Amino acid sequence: MGGLDAGGGPEPQGKKGHGLHKRKGRPGITLDMTPMVDIGFLLVIFFMTTTRMREPQAIEITLPPDTEGSTVNIAESNVLTINIMADGTIQQYIGNIKVATPEPVAVDSLDGLLLTTKTDNIKRQPAHYDKFMTLYESGEEFLKRYDAMPKDVEKSVRDSMNKVRDEKICRLTVLVKVARESSYDHVVAVMDAIQQNQIARFAIVEQTADDLKEIEEVKKKAAAAAKKGGK
Repeated sequence: MGGLDAGGGPEPQGKKGHGLHKRKGRPGITLDMTPMVDIGFLLVIFFMTTTRMREPQAIEITLPPDTEGSTVNIAESNVLTINIMADGTIQQYIGNIKVATPEPVAVDSLDGLLLTTKTDNIKRQPAHYDKFMTLYESGEEFLKRYDAMPKDVEKSVRDSMNKVRDEKICRLTVLVKVARESSYDHVVAVMDAIQQNQIARFAIVEQTADDLKEIEEVKKKAAAAAKKGGK
């Protein structure tokens, strides 16, 4: 609240005949800041009650039913293994680690790695029949027909083609091995890349001591071979 004091005091006795006149003084203004404090508290309460805090991020994964005793045989050439190491690095290789050499991959290169690996896997697939005796064309023929598809094709047709490509033609399986000390951000990055490239077959398993031992042995053999070749 504010107050206004417009009164003035008597003029100084400098001139004769003017002693009884009052000089118009400058108005004095006083401000009461108490309501401002109340408004400040009301604003704090308003923002505390209306502000939406950041929700924790979560990854939704639909797992298949646990059928005991059921096994699926997968060719090693169709398996891409991604090891998320405890030291913050990511190692990847295709096939058996005793034959393939793990190679490091940057986080921002995961999307390109999965896209290239998936495309190469599709191109290698021959024409085949499924369990319902439905004939599917080879991967190269399918990709040619897929690339020739008009851009303005109906969404249902494109979704159907994507489903055939991902579930019937492509045989790539991504195996993600995660250590207990692995970075959560790297796990999220790998899962985002898998989802972005529509990988239909993947699994997440715990990284064991045997996995680390095999990786170190392969690295030592590769270093020894490189050193021997350099000589």
